[in-house]
Amino acid sequence: MHNDPRASEIHTTPENSKPKLLVPFILVLLSAVAIGLGIRHYRSGAESTTETAWEVYFSEIGAGVPSLEERLTAKLTDAVERIDAALYHLNSAPIADALIEAHNRGVQVRMVTETDNIDEEAIGRLQEVGIPVADDGDPDRYMHHKFIVIDERYVWTGSYNTTYNGAYKNNNNVIFIDSVPLAYNFVQEFRELFLDMEVGKPSGGFLTKLSDGTQISTYFSPKNNTISPLLKEVQSAKTSIHFMAFSFTHDTLGEAMRACFESGVDVQGVFEKQQVDDRYSEYNAMKNAGVPVILDENRGAMHHKVIVIDGETVITGSYNFSKNAETRNNENLLIIKENREIAEAYLGEFERITR
Repeated sequence: MHNDPRASEIHTTPENSKPKLLVPFILVLLSAVAIGLGIRHYRSGAESTTETAWEVYFSEIGAGVPSLEERLTAKLTDAVERIDAALYHLNSAPIADALIEAHNRGVQVRMVTETDNIDEEAIGRLQEVGIPVADDGDPDRYMHHKFIVIDERYVWTGSYNTTYNGAYKNNNNVIFIDSVPLAYNFVQEFRELFLDMEVGKPSGGFLTKLSDGTQISTYFSPKNNTISPLLKEVQSAKTSIHFMAFSFTHDTLGEAMRACFESGVDVQGVFEKQQVDDRYSEYNAMKNAGVPVILDENRGAMHHKVIVIDGETVITGSYNFSKNAETRNNENLLIIKENREIAEAYLGEFERITR
């Protein structure tokens, strides 16, 4: 981004020399103000790619509705200065093309990915043109993020892996957020992964307030305590809990939801059918407790990791509801409050895939 100029040291001078310094001093001051205004203008939305502080997308494709792949390609095309991408999996040719095109026009592009996926053809193409790609170097855990930060201002995150299936076969969600403070938080997480080192204080538990009043708390596992804030939100439910879970094996979270159900809270959920054979799945425990849970019937994967509480609070991100997500994998978890419109969008997706 831009850096403020450093003013030259001004030495004490005789009284009669002050008029000679006045003109250059004013010029330096005006230059600093102009640069400052330029930075403020850039960061405040002069070239905003969103009409609001956020946008929510789902993978359902209809007449005139672009795919997640097409939406992301358009966002990358708008990048001006920098793209930092933490992607578990990249095999989408159009997205690789968009990253390469951004690199060729002078945008700084960097990527970190999962060790198991570093040999993908699309990633090789990025490396061939000089885009630096790092991996987590640990085959025993996942670099499971699916986020991209554009121009240190826009954050793209959710459940969507940048693959053909992720865009066109699986149920996925993305939230695209216009917030410099939130972007800074994600950039810090990216840098720690890219450099394989801690570069600052833990970036989780960071509360951001958007221009429309939306409040977003961000947590990153495994370095942050993710289960405590998640349990706190579930246990605070007064009327309803709706969840969409690709993988739900966390006993403590399952017990908290069943306790809410027994206390009279309307708890409903949908599980990915390919995951419930896992002996740790919470599906049977929920079913046996009388909780109205169902299996997804989509031919692809029901890949959401979403909880909506009281029709007001949305929990989303890359974070599956599992012990591995809490203690081993690199994940992001967003808790979104004070925005019923966002909650209604996710509830609409719940109703669509459960009807």
